Amino acid sequence: MADLLKDIAYDKLRKMIAQGKFEYGKIYSLNALAADMEMSRTPVRDAIQKLGEQRRIDVMASRGFCLHVMTQEEMEFHRHFSNAIECYCIQKLTLDYMKDPGNVHVARMQQLLADMEKVLTEDTPFAEYFILDQEFHAAIIDSLDNAYFSELKNSPDGFYDHPELQLTDKKISRKVIYNLHKKILNAVCSGDVHGAVQAMIEHSDVMMGVF
Repeated sequence: MADLLKDIAYDKLRKMIAQGKFEYGKIYSLNALAADMEMSRTPVRDAIQKLGEQRRIDVMASRGFCLHVMTQEEMEFHRHFSNAIECYCIQKLTLDYMKDPGNVHVARMQQLLADMEKVLTEDTPFAEYFILDQEFHAAIIDSLDNAYFSELKNSPDGFYDHPELQLTDKKISRKVIYNLHKKILNAVCSGDVHGAVQAMIEHSDVMMGVF
């Protein structure tokens, strides 16, 4: 039962981060958070500890916790990890699309981009935009149809599923991300392997610019 409650608390906290409920630089109280989540302190504390181990938040003894601010070294690692995975995937996807224009993963990316265009204004909840952003990248990774690579989406080592990177003081606008996705997709649909890879690298360079 304790492990189940911890998992529930963990999933709730992940969702809250994805929804932009936490702000960079602000310290949050464990007790207050547990009360807001209508859960006991122990599972919430355990979930926070797990997120701390994943470098998603920083736990401060007797003070609470805050969103983790990545170091330059960590950001470089994230960039290398993401580029190593996604650049290979986008290269292969472009070649696959040239052989089969009916590629289901490209069709999925086209639909996601169309949906993303509808939520670019800041009055749309961040979570609605962010899930489309992440599903676009998921489609790229899943295009390999390889279970191991698809599972890498759950790794904390890449840029995938790190909404906090888009919630810093140097916040990247939704339109910028949308345009980068559009550039990637256009290159894929044009059969431009080099262009697709370069667009993916440009995307990660923009993410690096938040710090």
